[in-house]
Amino acid sequence: MKKVLIFLVFISVLTSCYDEFRLDNEFSSVAFSSADGGSNQPGVLWRTVVKGEGLKLDAGIYLAGILDNSKERWADYELDPSLLVGTDYTMLPSDYYTLSNSSRFVIPSGETVGKISIVLDSIKFLNDPLTTKMNYAIPFKLIETSEDSILSTQNTQILVLKYINKYEGFYNQKGTFQTVAPNGETLNSGTINNVISGTSIFLDSLEMNGSMNLIGADYKMKLHVNPDNTVSLEYSPNLNADNSPKNIALDATPNAPNVSPWENVDGVNDGGDPTSSNDRGASGLAFGNWPLFDTWDYVEYTFDGEYFITQSDVYWFADSNPNDGGVSKPYNTYLQYFDSESGAWKILYNNNVVNGTPISEANYAILDGTYTSDNPAPGTSLDQYNVTSFDAIRTSKVRINFKAVDASGILEWKVWGVPAPVGYEAAAIASITENGTNTYDPATGTLILNYTVNYALEEYTTNVSTEMVWRNRIRDGVNEWRR
Repeated sequence: MKKVLIFLVFISVLTSCYDEFRLDNEFSSVAFSSADGGSNQPGVLWRTVVKGEGLKLDAGIYLAGILDNSKERWADYELDPSLLVGTDYTMLPSDYYTLSNSSRFVIPSGETVGKISIVLDSIKFLNDPLTTKMNYAIPFKLIETSEDSILSTQNTQILVLKYINKYEGFYNQKGTFQTVAPNGETLNSGTINNVISGTSIFLDSLEMNGSMNLIGADYKMKLHVNPDNTVSLEYSPNLNADNSPKNIALDATPNAPNVSPWENVDGVNDGGDPTSSNDRGASGLAFGNWPLFDTWDYVEYTFDGEYFITQSDVYWFADSNPNDGGVSKPYNTYLQYFDSESGAWKILYNNNVVNGTPISEANYAILDGTYTSDNPAPGTSLDQYNVTSFDAIRTSKVRINFKAVDASGILEWKVWGVPAPVGYEAAAIASITENGTNTYDPATGTLILNYTVNYALEEYTTNVSTEMVWRNRIRDGVNEWRR
């Protein structure tokens, strides 16, 4: 009996401890959730609605310190635009939405969460191009409550809202491509098997992060799903691309067959900008070929790959007048480029303009004695850069040829260009055009696309046929898989 009594006392102690554990805290409070929806910013909650899946969502608070809520509780709030100062967010226009309660969260008896409903306007909200980005926000601030306190560290919430369309997400893409020359010859062909993603840009339009089997800012395309589930498409150019030509001579390897022992061909691409034709600059380096008099010579650049070049700027070196026996002004000059397809050097002519004057092909690179020291060719001026611009030429090497009465020299030679793509399909895109039926199947989330890629600097085109099947999307930090 004594043992049983001791056991009952032990059980009683355990029960009282459990009851004490289940008791409510002495004080209660209300607060916004610390969830951020993928914003990674304290006090900022990202929420995304899906066009076609409802434009209603909830905002809410939670009750802390009460385990079993046996009565209705409340917390009043206000919208405080000052919370947006110093953020990247803008106040959501008041006519873009309605609130089920404009001032109070109510926590019903038996619940620990109080909510209000936000209904977004299907016309104004969806037709604002800024609502496809995390731009607009509703800034909530708790100001009064029926409870003992408002949690001071979670008394505000910036609710940032945007929408996506149902087409946004990642797609498994399979297909084929064929790159064709103007004469119909197939230059390249292959299969496409990758994952490509689409981002909502407006209503039922997407921007895909690539085209064909290429992913990146230079290969994007826009899709629009029409009411009849046909699909329109076009190229989406990279508006932030820096496609301006650079002075690629700075990283080229210079070479010359004839260099004076005291001169250095490395001077032609040391980055200096002469102030006159006898200014060697800070490096003191210059190219000269003394004593090679009245003889054709050249300086050559070898690049680290193929480039599209569009301009040559040469600053001639001269330390004497013609017939004085030193280095003097050239009286003839022309450019050549290396054609990798034929393996031969060719005269570089492609609508050349020399020092601002267009030169016909018949009048460029004249080697028959027409030009003399008294009648020099265009592009031989001293004390300035002689600029020859032309339509893009693809090459890995370029030469500047010259001839002077005495020896010849160069202080600086710039060549402007952009890297040429590796592979036919990596070339710069000019446009994408439809070349067949393009459709969307809402039952399977499948896009069937047929299009032609037209290139900016090439005459060939690429025909593409592809099937893209919707796989998943990431919304507010949550990975949502195939519906």
